[in-house]
Amino acid sequence: AELLGFAVSEKDITELERIDQEKTEFVSIASHQLRTPLVGIRWAVERLFKKQNVPKQESEYLSDIYKSTARLSELVDSLLSMSRIEAATTVIVPKPLDLVEFLNLYFKECALLFKEKDLDFKFIHASDKFEVVTDKMIFQNIIQSILYNAVEYTPKNGRIEVVLDKKESAFILSVRDTGIGIPPEERGKVFGKFFRASNAKLFKAGGTGIGLYVASESVKLLGGKISLESKLNLGTVFYIELPLISISAVSKKSLT
Repeated sequence: AELLGFAVSEKDITELERIDQEKTEFVSIASHQLRTPLVGIRWAVERLFKKQNVPKQESEYLSDIYKSTARLSELVDSLLSMSRIEAATTVIVPKPLDLVEFLNLYFKECALLFKEKDLDFKFIHASDKFEVVTDKMIFQNIIQSILYNAVEYTPKNGRIEVVLDKKESAFILSVRDTGIGIPPEERGKVFGKFFRASNAKLFKAGGTGIGLYVASESVKLLGGKISLESKLNLGTVFYIELPLISISAVSKKSLT
């Protein structure tokens, strides 16, 4: 076999696959180990927030700790999601899920993130109950990745709107923001692993480029499709279309 013009033996390919698998396992184990102390920190901060008469300065410190922990938790979750996606197999276990109830609870957990940037957030849905059959964890990977991306790249006092619609045998979740947008020539690359748009790097120095990759791969696992529309400096809309009933499966993902 040849790789980038060089002859590669079957033994070399096997070794590369082994190294890649070990890397994925390491990321997964490290992410799992980090989640527990992060949850402990957030729980402790939430308890302190509930105390009465917390001085203003201390309250600001607690708020900073909570927001930093939330960002770190999001990074750990993204790394864990990526390691699961890149494992040799990913088990898809669909179960009944009320999307309206699930999303309302999830958005409530994100309230501090919206408040930090004074973002006007709206969740629009036609009915108070919308039941589907899907893999809850994989679906959460999708909404978490897309929503955090919207929050990160929308300036203060902006707006984020999530709309839930039904379409024949599928449902569509659209996430619209008033953020920095994506340059036209780079829109075809945004779902690539570790890719960050040029204006995103200028807007925010940090960033992994993992989130949209995780969202895209997770959508594929559930048999759906993802697309976007964007206008530079005016905002972006991500359209996530997923089946109302996902199929149980063991997805075998190539390591090459």
